[in-house]
Amino acid sequence: MLYTCTMNPSLDYYMEFDEAPRPGAANRSRLEYYEAGGKGINISIVLNNLGVPSSAFGFVGGFTKDFYISLLSRYENVRPNFTYTNGHTRINIKTSEPESMELNATGPYITDKDMKNLMDKVSRLAKGDYLALAGMTQEYLEDDVLEMLKEAIDEEVKVVLDTNPSLMRRALEYHPFMIKTTPKELGELLGEEMTTKEQVVAGIRRLHENVDVVMVLLNNETALLCCSEGTYECSILRHYQAVSMVGTGDSMVAGFLMNYRRSKNALDSFRFAASCGSATAYSKGLATREKIDSFYKETEIRAIE
Repeated sequence: MLYTCTMNPSLDYYMEFDEAPRPGAANRSRLEYYEAGGKGINISIVLNNLGVPSSAFGFVGGFTKDFYISLLSRYENVRPNFTYTNGHTRINIKTSEPESMELNATGPYITDKDMKNLMDKVSRLAKGDYLALAGMTQEYLEDDVLEMLKEAIDEEVKVVLDTNPSLMRRALEYHPFMIKTTPKELGELLGEEMTTKEQVVAGIRRLHENVDVVMVLLNNETALLCCSEGTYECSILRHYQAVSMVGTGDSMVAGFLMNYRRSKNALDSFRFAASCGSATAYSKGLATREKIDSFYKETEIRAIE
């Protein structure tokens, strides 16, 4: 079974404008809509679009809880398994047209009782399960989350991380299955500056000593993979203008897990992951199966010496 965990989900309120909003003016939108946000939730939604069930862990609460869960009810393969908190699930405001801007809230305080509830849920996972922890982890919860991840890995759960570099660095000694990151976060994780492709390649090779699979989205244009078969790259963007890069990395994680769980072939899973990333980059929302399949046909991976 596939599980995702989003430590600080958000109810994302999107607003679109005919002209870029101006400070000090009464800016009126032409379209508004809500989405259930969070990197782990994005992974679950793309898995849903691929016809793969997943269970979604995380914290939701307050007056936004029921509406948040109702948004997820549109996805028949996403199974909410949240821990309910007294605090309100945060609302993030995002403008997507003609210019993007985000106003992100901090989110509710997670109590010891709340965290224990999540840890109890994760403790029921077993060998053969996959757990993807994606998105920001509150700093005051890192010790508890690290303990939770260690126990899961000890039970031979394949743990996937795309979270705070500080937490991923501490988790390396337990040998998680996969890390997905960016050059900036990779630099923070390894304590080195990552300004060139060569530095990033060297960095993911070092990281691979403790992680089976390392995947990096390089400048939103190219994906890199390091695994037991070697180091590879694949183009995400094509010659035409992308619609939005939001959720591209999450889509790659979903695509890799869906394919790898079936095939155990890291290279073909990387090709499929890149196809999912491209499909999201050229969509208004997250990748759909039809669009993923169309990109898969023209996606090629290349070995890096």
